[in-house]
Amino acid sequence: MKNAKQRTGSLLVALVLLGAGGLLSLMAGGGAARAQGDDKLRADILSIDELKKFGPLTQPPVVFLHDKHTAALGKQKQFYKKECGTCHLSDKDGTMFLAYQQGDKPMDADRIKETFHANCIGCHKKMAEDGMKAGPTDVQCKGCHNGNPDVASNWQPLVVDKKLHYRHAATQAKSENKCGACHHIYDEAAGKTIAAPTPEKVPGACVYCHTESGTEVKGRKPEKIRSLRLAAHGECVTCHRSVAASGGKDVATGPTTCAGCHGPLDQKAIAETSLKKVPADADLRIKLGQPDFALIRPVKAEKPLVGADGKPIKDYGMPPVPFDHKYHESKNETCVSCHHAALTSCAACHTPAGDKKGGYVPLEAAMHKVEALQSCAGCHAVQQKKPECAGCHASMKKGVGDVSQCGSCHVTPQGALEQSVAEFMERRDKDAAAMAPGLAEKLLAGKRSETATIAVEGIPETVTLGSLAKDYQPSVLPHRNIVLSLVAGMKGDKLAGAFHATDTAVCQGCHHMSPASKTPPRCGNCHPAVEGTAATPRPTLKAAYHNQCMGCHTAMGISGKVADKAPGAKPVPKSTDCTGCHAAKKN
Repeated sequence: MKNAKQRTGSLLVALVLLGAGGLLSLMAGGGAARAQGDDKLRADILSIDELKKFGPLTQPPVVFLHDKHTAALGKQKQFYKKECGTCHLSDKDGTMFLAYQQGDKPMDADRIKETFHANCIGCHKKMAEDGMKAGPTDVQCKGCHNGNPDVASNWQPLVVDKKLHYRHAATQAKSENKCGACHHIYDEAAGKTIAAPTPEKVPGACVYCHTESGTEVKGRKPEKIRSLRLAAHGECVTCHRSVAASGGKDVATGPTTCAGCHGPLDQKAIAETSLKKVPADADLRIKLGQPDFALIRPVKAEKPLVGADGKPIKDYGMPPVPFDHKYHESKNETCVSCHHAALTSCAACHTPAGDKKGGYVPLEAAMHKVEALQSCAGCHAVQQKKPECAGCHASMKKGVGDVSQCGSCHVTPQGALEQSVAEFMERRDKDAAAMAPGLAEKLLAGKRSETATIAVEGIPETVTLGSLAKDYQPSVLPHRNIVLSLVAGMKGDKLAGAFHATDTAVCQGCHHMSPASKTPPRCGNCHPAVEGTAATPRPTLKAAYHNQCMGCHTAMGISGKVADKAPGAKPVPKSTDCTGCHAAKKN
């Protein structure tokens, strides 16, 4: 077994532990499991249903409470001689197999059934004979195969965020190869995995090789690559246990129980500990040789393109996209947010026409598909759902996917940069790749990074809406405060700054269909006061006012709340509070 210092270290870039179902998934160790609070809501509920791979089950799966069993075994004096070995076998390196009483050789259905029945019932009987509380000891199937369990799962997936990664990496700060403590690569010559020799050689996230269900690579030895669940539990928990065993009962180590990683209360405790242990000025960036800036360009056509006149034409069409890679890293917890299949460029899998290795998703869609969280547009669309953005973007037609916004990302170089960028677009060699970061940084330097609007004195302080006044007095809109509040809510957001590239962009949240202007038309210029006979997609003026104003209050979550930080500010009227916006007329 590797020693404790070798086994403890930086967890993988984006480790997401998937699923608590299937056979036994998380080992115990180092003593009894922690109490979980509500005993009916548990993170250690496992389903013993391995026989389903051989055909339909004749009995309901056994609902197995892993931490509860660990706690019971921990009370036995002999338990500490075997610990997890009571139920789990290990390989020669000390890494445990997760299947109950099974190694790396498959068993047939009868052998699996016999193993469970003989060992589980036998253990229950032995504990009962010793005067201890035990599980079912009879041969009635329903004692274990209960189709209506009285427990429910509160299991949560565990994400190793940057702070947790930092904490693990800190334990290996003095090691010659701290990344290799956890990260490994496959050595073709040796026919086995070896520690990643340098940070640049780290293959990235666990999920790139260890998929949800596991994979097989023909001709590779071994051909089978463990699933993410098996790899994470086998490596992480084994490491935690070895650290605890080498340092005594008081040594700080990671969880070894189901709830320790997947229980909501324990996850909250992990996050709180990270806040205490990670310095506020710590550099959390995971360095894998990535650039700070990149210049993204369309893929060059395999054959020269020729126009109708027979003359060659440029094959890239759109201007390049200068990309602040370092800034985007700071806004995500994992590289998998964008590089979801491998640490390569999008074009490596997503070709212009679409390719099998990219799921036949063409490059344009990979970058712009709003429904895909990994795409640029999809990620931006998620950001627009934040309360400070949703007030405008929840109802307006402009935003992500609006072709008028192409220039927010695709920058046309001006002046001295024009020739350099043109050369970069034409060349496809290593020297051209080396040009990209510098050009991208210069192009981004000229872009707006903060949302701004027209001068305060140019913003009307109030706007009176009175053209429909009948049963109520005109509504006096605190226009200037609304505009300034929207701008303040986007302070420090480079994404908003890039897309709100003009001083009047923020105005279009309300003046949504008119051209950007310091003097937009009145709402009544487009929305009729009364509904006419002709079919039109435009709501009447009253409906437009209510949809726009109340919809914004609801989307931003400020309805009935004090949104203005000024002293004595009043709550934003609720949607049901008519007189909150326009007082009733006096008879």
